[in-house]
Amino acid sequence: MACKLTKKIVDDLCPKANSDAFIWCAELRGFGVRCKPSGTKTFIVQYRNARGSTRRYALGSSKRLTVDQARRLAKISLGNVEQGADPSAERKEHRCLMTITDLCQHYIDEARAGRVLYRGKPKALGTVLIDEGRFRRHIKPLIGQLAIAEVTRKDVNMMMHAVRIGKTAVDEKTGPHGRARVRGGQGTAVKSVKLLSTIYTFAIKTGLVDDNPCRDIEKPADGRRTRFLSPEEYQRLGHALMQAPSFGLMQSAVDAIIVLALTGCRKTEVLSLQKSMIDVRGQCLRLKHTKTGPQMRPCGQPVMEFLTQLVVHRVDEDAWVFEAGRGEGQLVNIRKPLDRLCGIASLKDVTPHTLRHSFATVAHELNYSELTIAGLLGHSAGSVTARYAHHVDHALASAATHVASVILERLGVSRHNNDHRQSCRDDQDREGNTAAVLMTGSTNSINGSHSIMPQQQSSKLTLDPIFQNRPRTGSAHH
Repeated sequence: MACKLTKKIVDDLCPKANSDAFIWCAELRGFGVRCKPSGTKTFIVQYRNARGSTRRYALGSSKRLTVDQARRLAKISLGNVEQGADPSAERKEHRCLMTITDLCQHYIDEARAGRVLYRGKPKALGTVLIDEGRFRRHIKPLIGQLAIAEVTRKDVNMMMHAVRIGKTAVDEKTGPHGRARVRGGQGTAVKSVKLLSTIYTFAIKTGLVDDNPCRDIEKPADGRRTRFLSPEEYQRLGHALMQAPSFGLMQSAVDAIIVLALTGCRKTEVLSLQKSMIDVRGQCLRLKHTKTGPQMRPCGQPVMEFLTQLVVHRVDEDAWVFEAGRGEGQLVNIRKPLDRLCGIASLKDVTPHTLRHSFATVAHELNYSELTIAGLLGHSAGSVTARYAHHVDHALASAATHVASVILERLGVSRHNNDHRQSCRDDQDREGNTAAVLMTGSTNSINGSHSIMPQQQSSKLTLDPIFQNRPRTGSAHH
């Protein structure tokens, strides 16, 4: 079929069940679009090389190129063919030279430039950095030297097995005060294969390869984290927190661990908190960057009061809530302080995500619905209504306070407030009215003014017992 290619023509092209579908441009001979049975659409040129053989050359995905952009590229390619070039053969030759290391680095560079999308948005820089570390530590040492066109499923399986048994594990110094401990293991092995598969999918869309060797690889369970703290373990952690100053733990790290435990936020969400994100009036954290975009995350009243105390003397609205121990900037890691606290408390296998999972478990024990728990954790609702929710409703805010208060009790640092508990139960009964509890706030609402104001009503559920012996210095951070 030949016609003038337009966006509508390309969008309306439907895949065939067992073969590729094509539409050719009536205005530019040899230029067209191909639709795979999977639905993937690619702009192509078809030509005869110097030997008279028919060749096809992929210009790029219809998701990355407009029709006009593809037409311009087609004119260039077909013009080169007239001069004796063979773009298809040249690409095959380039594929033979391009290694896994080259491909992965190209993917990282494109992701850093915002040209790799995740859920319709550029991949977050934090995720790109994790991808880069996984590629550098696990993929590159094992198969980085292989040509991308020659990698087989056997190679991928061998890589996965090597990572799983710890062949890429290292423990090395990375600077005067840094150390890299890479363990490998089953979960890391599965994630490495998933990353490589993502990179190959990207390469297919950009015309660098035709097949994904990671497809149909049988992967073991990636060890999804189900660890959570029992009431007795919470009590031991609370005792360790009260001892933290005597062990010389950095106070900003201890503060961040407390906020993690009482909010269920992700580690990166807490460590990237700035003063301007604390909305006391709305009883929420106005997070600029999360896995599902900007959000307003409900926050329990005791935590709001504690965060207010941390930043009350800071003038700059963009000041980090949890500052780095050395130099300027934000705190970037709490793994070592958390490990030391868990050592004091005799707790094993506790990570920052364990605190998040424990928060969700407590909410479930209090009989909150899955929708409410999703709202507390910031999971995507997939609801059109949620896009228009620009505030945290009372029932959800009260649920956050209820869960935080119960965790405080388990830590052994709060007093009972029966009136507040009854209020939480009343709100729990009304939670059927909180359908739009998962927030994706607008940019304007996040950048708006939300100055820190003292709470007019004091709470009887307090963090003071943990921090009554915390060191006092002249720093505004303390």
